[in-house]
Amino acid sequence: MVTVHVREAVKTLRPYRPGQTQEDLRRFGVESCVKLGSNENPLGPAPAVLEAIRRSAESVRLYPEPGVPRLRRALADHYRRPVEEILTGAGIDDLLDLTVRCLLDPGDNLVLAFPGFVRYEVAACLAGGTPKRIPGSPASPYAHDLDAMLAAVDSRTRMIVLVNPNNPTGSMFPRHDFERFLDRVPSGILTVLDEAYFEFVDDPEYADGLTYLGGEKPLLVFRTFSKIHSLAGLRVGFGVGPADLIAFLDRARLPFNVSVPAQEAAIAALASPDHVRRSRVLAHEETDFLSVALRERGWQVEPTWTNFVFARCPVPGSPLAEGLMRRGFILRPLTAFGLDDQWFRISHGTREQNQALLAALDAVTRALSP
Repeated sequence: MVTVHVREAVKTLRPYRPGQTQEDLRRFGVESCVKLGSNENPLGPAPAVLEAIRRSAESVRLYPEPGVPRLRRALADHYRRPVEEILTGAGIDDLLDLTVRCLLDPGDNLVLAFPGFVRYEVAACLAGGTPKRIPGSPASPYAHDLDAMLAAVDSRTRMIVLVNPNNPTGSMFPRHDFERFLDRVPSGILTVLDEAYFEFVDDPEYADGLTYLGGEKPLLVFRTFSKIHSLAGLRVGFGVGPADLIAFLDRARLPFNVSVPAQEAAIAALASPDHVRRSRVLAHEETDFLSVALRERGWQVEPTWTNFVFARCPVPGSPLAEGLMRRGFILRPLTAFGLDDQWFRISHGTREQNQALLAALDAVTRALSP
């Protein structure tokens, strides 16, 4: 056996565990499923997006243009920002890895909320840094405690990561809290504002991150085409931030980090506002429907501003998850996020899918109840 040197940060890394797939259900003899564990849009992409993907197939023998300038220009026009402030990548995962690698030296740290999106923790550890997980307050245990996050900053802090709305809890912090945070955050620390779910929010108190760019405090906003645009399988996201920071990140990115079909699909998605509106309406209706139905069944359901429900079941979670999988339903247990096995993240489906889920849930719960 050939022995090679592997960095200690890699040896001790706890990898991110994604949700279950249809292939995972084959061990139960299940050939089809309703996948409600990864916050995917059940409507699928807009028709214009599917047509753009079909047309792009003729060009996949060619490398993409480095930096996908057409997509960057489309984003700049759509959001009315200078193109120099925009960076694209293979989803937010790609961009967060890039940002952490560029900002953290070994021994540095980033501050993030707990529970929160654990990919930031993985990226920090891989860079030889330390993630500082800050729990919510006793009054709001599943929301960002912005004061406590600021209090955790030290001389080796390089980034504070805010996810709004938060994954996996669905919580949101309002504009006045964010503005107070920006007033107090040290000027040399980058605030990363992950807004993967911002399109689902219709609360007038929501703090749209793009409106805070250009201030005295460095801010980098991440957004994605995976959720409301239903392009999770193509992996395309973008960041908007100070032009000088974007220029440094652009130096370090992989040269072809957005594929030809992903670029064409994203451009078409930006021009499909009706699909966004339909998806938002469906998310509001079905997360409300699931929230009410789960509370009636004794679940603890937290408020959500996303396309998923964050809830704790009244029975043991692991056998519940397996029982639902045997019936063809995939939810997201949250043990990988550091929570006990009774916590679940449940993406909404169509009304028919959600009703079928509840029927299966009732059957499994009866079987588990003493």
